[in-house]
Amino acid sequence: MQYMTKAGFRSLATVLGFCALSSAASADTLRIGGTGVALGGMSLLAEAFGAAHPDTEIDVLPSLGSSGGVKALLAGAVDLSVSSRALKDAETEQGAVGRLYATTPLAVVTSIGTDADAVTTPELAQIYAGTLSEWPSGEAIRVVLRPESESDTQILRGLSDDMAAAVDNALKRPGLVSATNDQENADTLEQLPGSVGVIALGQIATEGRKLKVLELDGIRPVPGATDARSQRLIKSLYIVTTAQTSPAAEAFVDFVFSPEGQAVLAANDHTPAE
Repeated sequence: MQYMTKAGFRSLATVLGFCALSSAASADTLRIGGTGVALGGMSLLAEAFGAAHPDTEIDVLPSLGSSGGVKALLAGAVDLSVSSRALKDAETEQGAVGRLYATTPLAVVTSIGTDADAVTTPELAQIYAGTLSEWPSGEAIRVVLRPESESDTQILRGLSDDMAAAVDNALKRPGLVSATNDQENADTLEQLPGSVGVIALGQIATEGRKLKVLELDGIRPVPGATDARSQRLIKSLYIVTTAQTSPAAEAFVDFVFSPEGQAVLAANDHTPAE
């Protein structure tokens, strides 16, 4: 089973080319690709599934992103894809079928050595706008941005009108650090002193990331929280199939929704779908 967490992942075109060359591989080799936030969980689920299905090899590919994973699935380059957003109409029209399998909180985080434990939404807006540039200790705050199209960015924008304006401003500011995919985001947040950004708790847990989770508006993110303020920061995860999905891949999907699969997710800061 393959799982990479460092930057410099293969492009979708490379993955498509690799899979075309390896089309003669065993029918019991499953390839899973898509959003980086789900890859750690898929790897743990694949390990648990493999204990009962030793003849099935599961290859969890480097991050393709939600859209890239669906494209690869529809092209036959992967057997299953994972997405951190609901499918688009154009994707379902081409035969993609998405099932919500879990949610996980999105957390505001910083590097381990930062002398801060909490932040408010107004303060976060000031940080992204550039008007608040130091932690209480005097250490410089280093914002780690995600691309405008990313679901993380859209969730941040939804916190308040000021936050939306601050994110839009940050995306235009020169010199800020930007992370293209979820693993690059995690690496940068870990390694950059005084960093601030967002990452899913489920990714922290499944990848063993060393990050400091901050309270936001007095609330610490926890899986399964149902209050309105916690619900602002929730990522939804989908597993995507087509009518051509193989029996072996369908068996893995069934495992994801089984009590054993749900227990793996629940033990790693996910809330399994009901």
